[in-house]
Amino acid sequence: MDGFILGSEAASSNVREQSLSDLLKSYYSHQPDATGLNASPRLISQNRRKNFKQLVSFSLMKSQLVQALTVRRNLNESERKRLDDVVNEGFDKFVHVYATCPSIKTRSQWGAAAFIGSPSYLSLPVPYLFIHHTYSPSRPCTTFDQCASDMRSMQKYHQQTNGWSDIGYSFVAGSDGNMYEGRGWNWVGAHTSGYNSKGYGVCFVGDYTSTLPITSAMNMVRYDFTSCAIGRGGLSSAYNLYGHRQGSSTECPGNTLYREIQNWENWESYLP
Repeated sequence: MDGFILGSEAASSNVREQSLSDLLKSYYSHQPDATGLNASPRLISQNRRKNFKQLVSFSLMKSQLVQALTVRRNLNESERKRLDDVVNEGFDKFVHVYATCPSIKTRSQWGAAAFIGSPSYLSLPVPYLFIHHTYSPSRPCTTFDQCASDMRSMQKYHQQTNGWSDIGYSFVAGSDGNMYEGRGWNWVGAHTSGYNSKGYGVCFVGDYTSTLPITSAMNMVRYDFTSCAIGRGGLSSAYNLYGHRQGSSTECPGNTLYREIQNWENWESYLP
């Protein structure tokens, strides 16, 4: 994806050696603005999936791949048909993972401790999606290192102080362009009392009592994560969206974020 994005940029702008160096530096070494949050240049590696999806025609790419392999291998008609089937299946998976789903950092990537005990399976697809904020950490995380550290800190608190088996959330949204795997797609979480086996709990890192997460983080959850979850069969296409406070006695996900999610698709005022 990086090669496609940077190659398209270089081809369209008569890049010289020095400007190519500047382009690569800005793409891979981007720093947040003075607020630590909202800087979002047109090209940034954190947004590679969105930029890639805007640039590429997947149907054309698929056709070109089949044509290239057909010429290279000198395939006959029956072999070409089998190749079409394989490429169609592979492209469906490719588009889902790299263009539909957000970038999801796995437990091993952020350094999760082991689950304590034996996890329980969710019955998929789940009908509910619950939105949370961490409150503490109170500040958004804007780099992978910071977000990974926050994940480890939350998991430690949930396991050692709360006595839970693992971090409670199913997934966590950072302000660094990544989602972070908590309990994940298949396991019952500990995010909303009485509803843990019926839904995913997705948490934004930060305190959103009086402010909102950055737009890119909200869009990542609102659009990319939900499409990804539905596409992989984890979340019902007719899911209902709730704030944590609708299922528990809490101020979570913060007054400002709670007002915001009431404008999101599938939000419901009544939790049965």
